[in-house]
Amino acid sequence: MTTINRVRAGASKWTFKIKPIAELVCRYVGNGKGWIDPYAGECSPAEFTNDIHPDRKATYHLDALDFVTLMNEQHPQYNGVIFDPPYSYRQVSEHYSEVGRKATMNDTNNGFYSRVMNPLCDRVVPGGYVISCGWNTNGFGENRGFEIVEILVVAHGLHHNDTLVTVERKVQP
Repeated sequence: MTTINRVRAGASKWTFKIKPIAELVCRYVGNGKGWIDPYAGECSPAEFTNDIHPDRKATYHLDALDFVTLMNEQHPQYNGVIFDPPYSYRQVSEHYSEVGRKATMNDTNNGFYSRVMNPLCDRVVPGGYVISCGWNTNGFGENRGFEIVEILVVAHGLHHNDTLVTVERKVQP
């Protein structure tokens, strides 16, 4: 059974500094051991962190797919994945521009998210979780072996889009 909650909270560029999202993440991630975050930003609780921007607090500063490829070579499985990429193709272009990189057509199409999700989904242990943030609740999905267990809708008010957080559990190896 899927739990759906809607709360109000101020918006923030740093998703995990939004109080109800931080609380949800804390419930599932705990100390972060065995968790991976390819788009870590400033405050990810995951053990293995990456952000393309070199000034972020992440351990690695690679393209997300390069990071996942490197981590998959070193780690056979993960307890969970935090998936908080740029929410739109415009945001992808802005993030890349900040680091002096031009977004290509590969970076601004449906494959942008799948290229990073696909190599991660088989590495999540059965019963492990994926927490996806964005403007939709698609998450990793049933076709990758996951079931939705919780959705958090964070309404920010005014003309801000809601932030949607989808928690999924790995049910198929």
